[in-house]
Amino acid sequence: MQPVEFLFIIALFFYSLVIWWHKARKILTPFMVWLFGIGLIADTAGTIFVCVLATNEWKFNPHTIFGLTAFLIMAAHFLWAILAIKSRGNFEVYFDRYSVKAWFFWLIAFVSGIPR
Repeated sequence: MQPVEFLFIIALFFYSLVIWWHKARKILTPFMVWLFGIGLIADTAGTIFVCVLATNEWKFNPHTIFGLTAFLIMAAHFLWAILAIKSRGNFEVYFDRYSVKAWFFWLIAFVSGIPR
């Protein structure tokens, strides 16, 4: 494993922690959103280091397309979490409804990037 790939493990840990902690408690807290943000920052940094700095090129293959889509979903999910904290109501209902689906999509992208 390359040292920068560890960032994806950090992202997996924090993203999974927040999604399943939220599912267990049925409420989203500001602390959970901070942890979610750490996961998003780790995923962003890992993506930049691996795809741009380490290879100097984007290789368009199924993992790249799936990974980029999953990253965008994770970023949108994070913004949705912020809106859920600020206004509660429907934002939190929809966050709860779609959080595991968004996490699972991201998890598929994560697993597809594991070297064979």
